[in-house]
Amino acid sequence: MFAGLLGAHLALQHPLWSGLLTVVFAAWCLAVYLRPQLWLTVLPALLPMAGFSPWTGWIGVEEFDLLALGAAAGSHAGLAAGRCERAPGYFRSSQRVSALVDRAADSGRCGESASTRWFRLAQVVSGLLAASYLLALGRGLADAGGFPLGWFEGYEKPLNSLRLAKSFFLVLLLVPSLRSLLRRTPTLAGRRLVAGLLSGLGLVALAIVCERAGYPGIFNFSTPYRSTALFWEMHVGGAAVDGFLALTVPFVAYALAHARTPWRWALVAALAVVAAYACLTTFSRAVYLAVAVSLIVLAGRLAVPWRQRCRPGDGAILAPAPERWRVRGNRLLAALLTFEVLAVLGLGNYMSTRVAASERDLGGRLEHWREGLHLLRVPSELLLGRGLGRFPANYSQTVPGRAMPGRLQIIEGGEGSHLRIFRPPHGARARGAFELLQRLPPLGDGTYTVAMDLRAPQLASLRVAVCQKHLLYAAFCLQTAFAVLPADGEWRRFSITFAARQGSGGVWRAPTLGFLSLRLEGPADCLDVDNLSVLDAAGHQLLENGDFSSNLAHWFFAGYQYFLPWHVDNLFLEMLIDQGAIGLLLLLALLAMAFGNLLSGPGRGHVLAPYLLAALAGGLAVGVFSSLLDMPRAAFLFYLLLCCALYLQGLSPENRIEPLPAPLQTP
Repeated sequence: MFAGLLGAHLALQHPLWSGLLTVVFAAWCLAVYLRPQLWLTVLPALLPMAGFSPWTGWIGVEEFDLLALGAAAGSHAGLAAGRCERAPGYFRSSQRVSALVDRAADSGRCGESASTRWFRLAQVVSGLLAASYLLALGRGLADAGGFPLGWFEGYEKPLNSLRLAKSFFLVLLLVPSLRSLLRRTPTLAGRRLVAGLLSGLGLVALAIVCERAGYPGIFNFSTPYRSTALFWEMHVGGAAVDGFLALTVPFVAYALAHARTPWRWALVAALAVVAAYACLTTFSRAVYLAVAVSLIVLAGRLAVPWRQRCRPGDGAILAPAPERWRVRGNRLLAALLTFEVLAVLGLGNYMSTRVAASERDLGGRLEHWREGLHLLRVPSELLLGRGLGRFPANYSQTVPGRAMPGRLQIIEGGEGSHLRIFRPPHGARARGAFELLQRLPPLGDGTYTVAMDLRAPQLASLRVAVCQKHLLYAAFCLQTAFAVLPADGEWRRFSITFAARQGSGGVWRAPTLGFLSLRLEGPADCLDVDNLSVLDAAGHQLLENGDFSSNLAHWFFAGYQYFLPWHVDNLFLEMLIDQGAIGLLLLLALLAMAFGNLLSGPGRGHVLAPYLLAALAGGLAVGVFSSLLDMPRAAFLFYLLLCCALYLQGLSPENRIEPLPAPLQTP
């Protein structure tokens, strides 16, 4: 009930499509109620797409939250009504499993009781981590000023605490349904989860191909351009796309191994090639490391049962020889992937420059970690943390020379509302840049007229640009600078007309979007902006909320080249700063239990166990050098796979069961 009401409230407050999203949310809740396993596919598949912050202006809330809340509401209603999906042959196979478990329990009490104790312990630790999250959330809200919250608050405001907490609690709301599905139909649930993960990976890979086709070029590996796909959270840096790729790539190996026909195998192989391109063109050393770690873990985990099955004698079952088409296809795929790696790394010099700077970057990362640790000044902070979501504000205000490169504030007055853009103090000028943005339609040939009212207490310079830009990197910009003189509080009207001319772009040029960009420069610490407009050649208004009467709806911002105030760039240090040693130890305990379940616990016999193990290992490899839990969608996927690993069990009504040994057969 709570999830449904909260989701409906969020849908009604949406800046763009409140009525439509309310109807869609209700339909989604009903769909999950009727088909409880539907969310296992839909959530991972739509996770990369369900975020429209560059259009809405929302930072702390996004459309994916509605999907997760609808899934929770529908699945809880289904559980309350006793609805569940059963695989074909459920009753027949469940009777055989029940007989096996009952006999095993009577003889040694070693099967069901052990798994029950395991899952109860996982519940206890999860509950303790939830308590840690709640405590850190309360501390973070109190430190930021508490309620009320604003819909358009940034990373230094109270809403940021909820932004970091929501992923864990959304997964927690789905855990009862997840446990029920994994217990009743584990094979079917696993297949639907994998289908969702592969669909999401395919969307991300295609988005990266289109992104690079529209901006640097598909085969341009020298321009300093790092792919971000549809993860808008990376407007201030971060590792959202890195974490998503690391957590999903291992399941491509699962799909390749379990494809039963050449056509299905070819489809998955095409996905593997496109996904490899996506991983390579992030030019992220963390992604390269994570994929290597996950593949090594996967190979090591799969090698043990394969050797046991292939060893003759002792009643072992010899593994059947793979089909000829599969052997040839695997060889061809390996050759294609090798060529792809050599092409991306050898035909451009961007990655070589990043590798050459690794030692310097590691030194800077270590210094950044030390600065983050210095935020924990007293024993209580070391034990409980500074509060959830408070790192950006605390770091930028405490560490000398590390101020935010800019911030935004809506000023309410008798003459209406307007926007004030701030820069850091003169003694702490950041190395990067800070821009106010609004998404524009694709730019075409013609003229664009930009106009606005400006006011400054000191001499200021405002750089105005109309850019063809995906998120952080522009294909081209039409720009100029306005010099704003102090005028005793008087507004001045500025306007400029740009002439845009698009090239043909060739066959590989993809459609691109635009941004209006405002960047405060010069000596002034702040600048007031109001009554913005962008007119095309036909006189059509391209901007929304140019007078800021709807707060920051439709407005967005981005940082460039300087991301230290927003991320501590380490998953474990992030937990320590936000939730203290208690929260970090609880997370480590959950991870240890998940790995234990996949390696030697009740879940070790499930077909997905090696792939979940590889995915979590890859995610943690990214987390060593990047913040993963401050990217809500990546954090949601991480916690979802972690809970799957915690509650996975190999003995199930759907798993193939060999004939029972004679002493255990029912008479």
